[in-house]
Amino acid sequence: MDIWLYLRNAGKPMIVQCKHWSRKVAVDDVRAFFGVLKSHDLERGIFATSATFTADAAAFASAHGISAQNRAGLLGLIEGRTPKQQALLLDTAYEGEYWRPTCASCGVKMVVREPKDGGAMFWGCVNFGKLRCRSRIQLRAAEK
Repeated sequence: MDIWLYLRNAGKPMIVQCKHWSRKVAVDDVRAFFGVLKSHDLERGIFATSATFTADAAAFASAHGISAQNRAGLLGLIEGRTPKQQALLLDTAYEGEYWRPTCASCGVKMVVREPKDGGAMFWGCVNFGKLRCRSRIQLRAAEK
């Protein structure tokens, strides 16, 4: 899970799964998320994506206490906040080294690496040598 939300007036936390995908989120993806919810004995969760959901995925989410948020939905949630709240969100988003990706496995900032045998440079986890974390992200043309 990417985010654990602990709300003041809720007995249990809520989890958030974030996916920056170009493909549609399928019902199997949402079912897997539902399995994670149940394995932690949770009732509610948010599946957020930069893409969209298939009709089956959206229906399954709605029937099982999952808020399916696509790009438009997330932007709508931000638009619904006050200007002060929006400014605080933006300040948080730009805090620290926002431009450098964070390893989804370890939660630490990644570094630019070059393969020993040559090839394209990539963002790699700083824990590769210590924990053998193999998380990597391809560099965009502007980052090279």
